[in-house]
Amino acid sequence: MPPLKSRLFPVAALLLGSGLSSLVYQIAWMRELRLVFGFSTAASAAVVAIFLGGLGLGGRVLGKRADATPRPLFYYGCLELLIACSAALTPGLLWLVRRIYLALGGSFVLGSVGGAVARLVLSALVLLVPTFLMGGTLPAATRAVETDADPERRHLGILYGANTIGAVFGTSLATFWLLEAIGTRETLWLACVFNALIGLSAVLLGKRLVIRDSEPDAAHGASNAPPRPEASAPAPRRFVLAAACVVGFAFTLMELVWYRMLAPLLGGSTYTFGLILAVALAGIGLGAALYGRSR
Repeated sequence: MPPLKSRLFPVAALLLGSGLSSLVYQIAWMRELRLVFGFSTAASAAVVAIFLGGLGLGGRVLGKRADATPRPLFYYGCLELLIACSAALTPGLLWLVRRIYLALGGSFVLGSVGGAVARLVLSALVLLVPTFLMGGTLPAATRAVETDADPERRHLGILYGANTIGAVFGTSLATFWLLEAIGTRETLWLACVFNALIGLSAVLLGKRLVIRDSEPDAAHGASNAPPRPEASAPAPRRFVLAAACVVGFAFTLMELVWYRMLAPLLGGSTYTFGLILAVALAGIGLGAALYGRSR
């Protein structure tokens, strides 16, 4: 069985592809739902909120299961396969959402508050299952490569960076090529096929890899590992969670503000949203990758 460090870059490659397919999904869903809800910032915010909310909920619930499984990469592959299957079903749900929203009369009948609630609920009907599953992928992949020999969690930085850079590629491909070249639904299904191939590759690799609590980071044994410096006391859990919540809130708020500011200049189309999202994700991905490679 290969040592944990040798798994890092294959797993990072899987996460790069996972990030690519996930953002192709998001751009396709965004385009379809904006045709239903309209092209306002409020309509876009509803889709973004459900997408990110599903990721967070999935990370919370499925992340615990990833920590408990002895085959986290196999578990990760199963999640990717389920994501592909659930995403492939969303065109039918989009048709249903369109019919429901038109029957309700939209914001013209429901008002601003009722319209916002309707958009959130209907967006959840389409996005919640696949995004919930997406939320568990990074914890599962990270569990497959993390060890006590990496107290700074640089491996997590590399994986997160690879996943986010893949998201940049996915955003750019979907926004500036695939949607116009083959259409929205075909773009979505192409991403499902690619996602399924990633999941199948992870399942096949994960069948051979088992995490053991006593396993050293290298085959030479823990006794030959260089001594590690004494770790400082960890930050309080509540502080870390609160800080992460504030940072996520600020980033999403800035993303929507940038979109609203640039829409009068560049137009309020999917292209503008995709461009802003790609640039923002590129910064996050490069920062995470640089931290992962730092010493």
